[in-house]
Amino acid sequence: MPGTTFLPVAGPLGSALGLVLGMLLMLVIGANYAYMIRRFPEPGSAYIYTKKILSADHGFITAWFLILVYIAIIWANATALPLIGRTVLGDTFEVGFCYTLAGFDIYLGEILLASCSLVISTLICLRRTLAVRLQIAMVLIMLFGIVACFTVVMSSSTGAAATFQPLFSPKKDAMSGIATIIALSPWAFVGFESISHSAQETLFSRGKSFRILACSIVTSAAIYILLALLAAVVQPSGLDSWTDYLEIRGKYTGVLAVPTFFTMLSAMGEKGPVLLGLIALCGIFTGLIGLNIALSRLLYAMSSEGLLPTWLSKLDANHVPRNALWSILAFSVIMPFFGRTAVSWILDVTSIGAVIIYASTSEGTLKLACKEKSILFTGTGSIGLIASFWFLIDFIVPNLLGFSTMTKESYLILAAWGILGFIFFSMVLSKDIKRQHGRSTIAWAILLALVMFTSCLLSDCQSLSSTML
Repeated sequence: MPGTTFLPVAGPLGSALGLVLGMLLMLVIGANYAYMIRRFPEPGSAYIYTKKILSADHGFITAWFLILVYIAIIWANATALPLIGRTVLGDTFEVGFCYTLAGFDIYLGEILLASCSLVISTLICLRRTLAVRLQIAMVLIMLFGIVACFTVVMSSSTGAAATFQPLFSPKKDAMSGIATIIALSPWAFVGFESISHSAQETLFSRGKSFRILACSIVTSAAIYILLALLAAVVQPSGLDSWTDYLEIRGKYTGVLAVPTFFTMLSAMGEKGPVLLGLIALCGIFTGLIGLNIALSRLLYAMSSEGLLPTWLSKLDANHVPRNALWSILAFSVIMPFFGRTAVSWILDVTSIGAVIIYASTSEGTLKLACKEKSILFTGTGSIGLIASFWFLIDFIVPNLLGFSTMTKESYLILAAWGILGFIFFSMVLSKDIKRQHGRSTIAWAILLALVMFTSCLLSDCQSLSSTML
């Protein structure tokens, strides 16, 4: 992704600068999470924060989009496994029946591969100690592996001769490219806050939570930057720069189609792509395990608060919400049958969901900090809220920065999620014996605004297509 998403927009230097600035904004939002974790160390994270500080209706909206964000990333990680397989192992898993959906060829072997990753990650999550140890091991492999790869490449003959020219994308001016990378921050860093769902289970002081969140954000930025630079180091024979490579990348297959993997092949031979594939595998499973844990705790919290069936809040002997984890798995194993393209449409919507979550957390921080007269967190809450609003405008308005992050299909999914939200919220109201919900118009307003706005955009896209035809 760094080589195919960041580089075309901003170039090597522009990507690095944009990621650093985006990292600083995410650190502010991370500070807001740390502030909340110390005061509400409960499962459910932003859902609980907004419900207790703002209103139950705010909490519903936050939970509704948290579910979408986390389940979409779980699906994205599972369906990324066949892509890594195609790059490193060729057609090894392209066996069994095959069909095409949205231009993506789907094979039985790849469906089974993705499904197995979902089953394995769920089984790991059922054992907390095992999950913790594997997460630590895989994170270390991923982090130090990428640093080692970058060091090896830059010390090789091809790396030593690298100039990274052009430093910025020739398709956009430097400032616009950097601004676009900053706007992609919620999409790029989403998931860093997942530990907030397990705050009640931690054995260390919750005062250390900001250090962990900050470490997650900083190392993520470092990984993105190193991978983006790796993608710009070397090009196939006959090409003069990374821009030429990206222009014709679609003509290649396997390792040649992915710049970072081709760089490793050039520097280390056949073992280079295998090493990078192992690192990618660790990245996939840390995402699967971490977000399965986070989403299961969210479902547990929602069930405990009466938004979901009570059986989802049942804990096993190890205090793990087993039923919630099995439910996530049952809902997830369907997605590999739809292929990577369909999942990517849903994944695009996570940007909107992440921004809504970060805005809710920042708003809650601002309100509580004002009440407690904390100047520092009044500032971080304000910055987080303003930044979230800017992110939302950039994501939801097509080509505002000359770069559209969502397809027409993604807008359709967003509208559908809003409509489903209407239906589910109506059901919540009908069963709300304590009359916690319905006291504010925020839930109706946000859902209605999303449905109407996305419908207008879809109508405009359809009109434009008709005109062009």
